[in-house]
Amino acid sequence: MTDVAIVGGGFAGMATAWALTQRGVTSVVLEREAIPGRFASGRSAGLGRQLAEDDSTTELTIRGAQLLRGPLSAAWQPGGGILSFDREAHAEAYAARALRLDVAVERLDRAGVIARWPQAAALPIAAALHVPSDGVIDIVALLAGLAQGATVVCSAGVERIEPADGGVRIATARGSLAARVVVDAAGAWAGGWTGDPPLAAFKRHVYVLEAAAPARAPFLWHLGAGEVYVRGDAAGTLVSPCDAARTAPADQQPDDAGRAALRDRLGASAWSTAPIVRAWACQRAFTPDGTMRLGRDPDRPWLVWAAGLGGHGATAAAAVGERVADACVSALG
Repeated sequence: MTDVAIVGGGFAGMATAWALTQRGVTSVVLEREAIPGRFASGRSAGLGRQLAEDDSTTELTIRGAQLLRGPLSAAWQPGGGILSFDREAHAEAYAARALRLDVAVERLDRAGVIARWPQAAALPIAAALHVPSDGVIDIVALLAGLAQGATVVCSAGVERIEPADGGVRIATARGSLAARVVVDAAGAWAGGWTGDPPLAAFKRHVYVLEAAAPARAPFLWHLGAGEVYVRGDAAGTLVSPCDAARTAPADQQPDDAGRAALRDRLGASAWSTAPIVRAWACQRAFTPDGTMRLGRDPDRPWLVWAAGLGGHGATAAAAVGERVADACVSALG
């Protein structure tokens, strides 16, 4: 019997295993695919953005970035980030959040943004914040770092879980396993084997354009009605139209709707005519109220949640792992 069985080898599951190892707790990660991070986690654009849309998420992304700059620094590339806004009031709300949570920011006007990203001149920028402590995350290196010391069993999709004396018995495609505690870190599939309400999965497209990015420019994330983000990439400029089409959990193939969203968001910008070098789609999963579902289940003492990261998985991963690992220690008694 293992102390903790973790269902899902994406950011949440691998980070939980990493944090449990630091706490001296044995765990096994059960991953349904042939490799960890096959779906949403492995397709992340890797923007290490700390200021999120609410305080609770931002607290996790701040702590996650701190750990990325520390013990997981092999996955972190410093460089900063710029959040631009089409409404001054929106920028003020983010500036207030930064002040409350002690994130250093520099206010920029439209000219300050264009000085760093001339190609963004067509965006409706009313105000902006430069976050020097943001950066870019190497997704492969992050998953590898979180896997250090972890026991991961791949091609082990969970078929059923049955409560047993002192814990549960888990039937997988690779056989059965007994555990005292189970962590549901199954991403968009979370809750599927416990009969809980499903999460909502949304497809988002990402493209690499054949367009040179300014040297050493921070990433740029424009927030508002025409949300879009860009950062430098070895092959040119990475860009996402930040589309959000409701989809099935495994549907991550790029489609025409994504290209239409890209054309719409880029408008008359200098990126609009650049050839597409690469295209893919990723996935974000949300709980009904949009908040992450982390911690012990109120009705099942053997169950701990690590679900609904809502697209913040890369930056928040290590902090999510810490919080979920602490919940596991509590459940173990």
